Amino acid sequence: MHWNKKYSQLTQKMKSSMIMDLIEKTQGIPGFISFAGGSPSAETFPKKHLGQLFKQVIEEKGDDILQYGSSGGDKELKQAIIKEEGLSVGLDEMQICSGAANGIYNAMRTLIDPGDIIIVESPTFLGSLVTFEAAGAKILPVAMQADGMDLDQLNDLIRKHGSKKIKFIYTIPDFQNPTGLTMSLEKREELVEIALKNEIFILEDDPYSKLRLAGTPIDSIFEIAGKKYHSQMLVIAIRSFSKLLGPGLRIAYALADKKIINYMDSWLQKVNNTTERVSQQAVAAFLDKGLLSSHKMLITETYRPLLKQIITSLQAHMPYDIKWVNPQGGMFLWLELPEDLNTDELFDKAVEQKVAFLPGSKFYPTGYEKHNGLRLNFTFPTKEQIDEGIKRLSKAVKILMSSPNSGFHFLD
Repeated sequence: MHWNKKYSQLTQKMKSSMIMDLIEKTQGIPGFISFAGGSPSAETFPKKHLGQLFKQVIEEKGDDILQYGSSGGDKELKQAIIKEEGLSVGLDEMQICSGAANGIYNAMRTLIDPGDIIIVESPTFLGSLVTFEAAGAKILPVAMQADGMDLDQLNDLIRKHGSKKIKFIYTIPDFQNPTGLTMSLEKREELVEIALKNEIFILEDDPYSKLRLAGTPIDSIFEIAGKKYHSQMLVIAIRSFSKLLGPGLRIAYALADKKIINYMDSWLQKVNNTTERVSQQAVAAFLDKGLLSSHKMLITETYRPLLKQIITSLQAHMPYDIKWVNPQGGMFLWLELPEDLNTDELFDKAVEQKVAFLPGSKFYPTGYEKHNGLRLNFTFPTKEQIDEGIKRLSKAVKILMSSPNSGFHFLD
C-alpha cells in the first residue's frame, strides 16, 4: 500500500475524532453553552425504572445473563420489540446491535467491497460517512430538498454509474441528522420504486422517528417496502433506544431479510463476539411492563418547549439573511449562512463568545464539502441556555459578517 493512500485512510478515521476534539476543547469552560453534541436531555432518562430493572434481572437471571449469549442478541428482547412495535418479522430477521453505529457497520460490511458505491443524502450523519469511507467505498452525494432527498438527482447518478456498483442508498428519513428534514410519504414510496427497479438496497437509519414533536407520523421505508411493495428484503432498517432510554445502554436493532441478518451476525461475531446481555434484559423488561409509551410522552413534553425556544430565539436574534429548517421533531436544527461565509471560521468566533455548534462541512463526503451550514442540538441545553446561546451565536455571526473579507458590512 502506498503511503499516500494509507495517510488518506487515516484522515478519514480521524474525521470523527476531529469533531470530538472540537467539542472537548470547549468543555470545562465556566458559563460555556454548547449546541455541538448529539446528546439527549438527561432529564428524559428513566433512571428509577431502569435501576430497578437492572437489579431485578441480575438477581433473578444473573447465572444466565452474565454468561456469553447469542451473537445476534437475546430472543427475549427481540420478542419484546416485535410486540411493542407490532412488527411482522421473525426472530431471525432481527439483530440486536451495540448501538446503531454497530448495526450500520455490520450492514455496510455485509454489502460493501472496496470501490463499491454508496449514495448518501448530502449533508448526512458524520459517523456513517466515516464508516463508509474507512471501508473504501466511493460515496456519491445527493442534495436534500425540503421534503427529503432529491430523487431526480438520484436517478441521474444511477444512470451515470450503473446499478451494479451501487450497493445501497443511505437515508435518515425522519428528522434527518444534521438538517432536521423529514422525507415525505410520496418520496419514500418513490425511493422504494427506484430501488426495486434498479435492484439497489436501502439502508434506513431510524434513530429519531419516535421523537416526533409536531405533525403526523409517516410510515417507515421498511414498512412501506413490506406492506405496499411486498419487498421487505430491499430495506435494512437500523433503529435505536439511545435517544429514548439513554445512549449509554448501547441498545439498537437491525431489521432485514434473514439471509442478510445472518451475514450481519457473522460480522458482529468478528467485532463484538456477543452483545451485552444485562442491558438487553433490562430493556426487554421495560418494554414488557408497557413503560415505553408513557416515557415517549415524557420525552416529547420535555423537547417540545426546547424546540419552540430555539426557533423563537433565532427569529429574535439572527440577522435576516440567515436561513434555518423548522423541524417537526428529532434533536437538530440546521442553519445556512450566505454561501461566501464559512462556518469553520465562525466556530472560532463563536467559542470566543462562549458558545459552540458543529460546522456543516463535517457532514459532507470528502471532496464534496460545503462550508456555509451548521448544526445545532436543541435537546441538551436548557431553555435559558438556548436563548442566551443563540444571542451569543448571533453576535459571532455578525462579527463574521462584518469582517473586511466577508463582503458584508453588518453593524450592530
